[in-house]
Amino acid sequence: MIKNIIFDMGGVLIDYNPEKTLYGMFDKETADILLREIFRNQLWADKDRGIITPEEIMLQKRNAIPARVFDKVCEMVDNFYPYMPSFPKMIPFIESLKEKGFGIYLLSNASSDFHERRKDIPALSLFDGVLISADYKLLKPEKEIYLALYEKFSLKPEECFFIDDVQANIDGARATGMDGHCYYHGDIEILKKDMTDKGIL
Repeated sequence: MIKNIIFDMGGVLIDYNPEKTLYGMFDKETADILLREIFRNQLWADKDRGIITPEEIMLQKRNAIPARVFDKVCEMVDNFYPYMPSFPKMIPFIESLKEKGFGIYLLSNASSDFHERRKDIPALSLFDGVLISADYKLLKPEKEIYLALYEKFSLKPEECFFIDDVQANIDGARATGMDGHCYYHGDIEILKKDMTDKGIL
C-alpha cells in the first residue's frame, strides 16, 4: 500500500528548462555556448552534487563565456530559481494528496542554495520533508540517494511512489523497491490516471 508520494522538483514542481530560458534571453550562438559550457555541462551536475560552487564554475569558464554576458551568467549560475516558475496545477494536486493522508516528500538533484530559495516555491510549504543531492554529495539515479531518503524519513520503499521527469531516475528508484511515474509529458491528468490505475488514488 502506497503511503508516501515522493516528488522531484525541476520539471515537476517548477519549470527547469535552460534551453527555453537561454534561447529566449540570448542569441542562438551565445545560448549554444552557455548550454555547452555550463547549463548542460558536467559542472552543473557537480554543483548539484555539492562539490563545486558557482564562483568556481565561473572562474573555470571565464574565458569560454562571451564577456558581454559574463556578469549576467554569473548571476544566473548563482541563482537560477527566478528562471524556473512554479507549475500552478501541482499545488491543488498536492493538497488533495495531503487530504487523503499521504506523506509528501521531495527528492531532488539540487545545489545547496536550494535552502535559501525554497521559500519562493509555494508547493514546498506542503511537504513533510525534503532531501537534496548536494547535502549528501549524491545524485539521482545513484542507488545511495534513494537509500538516504528512506533512512532520513524512516520510509519503506514499497510504500512510496516517485514522480520524476527523467526515466533514468524512475529506473533508479525501482531498483531500490520504489515504484514511480515518469512525468516527462507534464500532463497532470496522465499522472492521475496512472496513479488511479495502480490503485494509489
